[in-house]
Amino acid sequence: MRIIAGKLKYKRLYFKKNQNLRPTRNIVKKSFFDTMRGLIEGCVFLDLFAGSGSVGMEALSRGAKRVVFVDSSNDSVSLIRKNTNNFDNVDVIKSDAEKFLDNPLVRSAGVVYVDPPYAFDVEVFLEKLFKVVNRNAIVCVEHDKKRHLRGDFGLFKCFKSKNFGKNTLDYFGVVDE
Repeated sequence: MRIIAGKLKYKRLYFKKNQNLRPTRNIVKKSFFDTMRGLIEGCVFLDLFAGSGSVGMEALSRGAKRVVFVDSSNDSVSLIRKNTNNFDNVDVIKSDAEKFLDNPLVRSAGVVYVDPPYAFDVEVFLEKLFKVVNRNAIVCVEHDKKRHLRGDFGLFKCFKSKNFGKNTLDYFGVVDE
């Protein structure tokens, strides 16, 4: 697995094949970062349910000021630490994502990438996230295409949705009317 663009382009990431990890495919990452062009550079990027950490590493490569990786798995946290050991502008946090929502770093994030296990009740989590995240943040959720997320969470509305085979990316933000 490699970084696909930015100052770390082609950097090989350590990755241990594990049936519990579902790394974000390059086509999905490319589409996400194309959509977020201009918003990543200089932002605090929050990678929730980080897994392999490849999305957060891509954000780092593309100029994020700080990347915060959050995952509850010891294996994932070890893997992310191995991939980020030479960087000062990263935080790797072993935590349940829901418990992490109390952390002040959530409020400072400009972009939040949420990629929970497909069986996870992501809508309940999003209700909690949207209560604490910065009003100017963009939140992107990667989920199983079979699960249809509602498009409205108070001020946060889904403004873009894109399918990639078995998965979907939904983008949420405060949409001025």
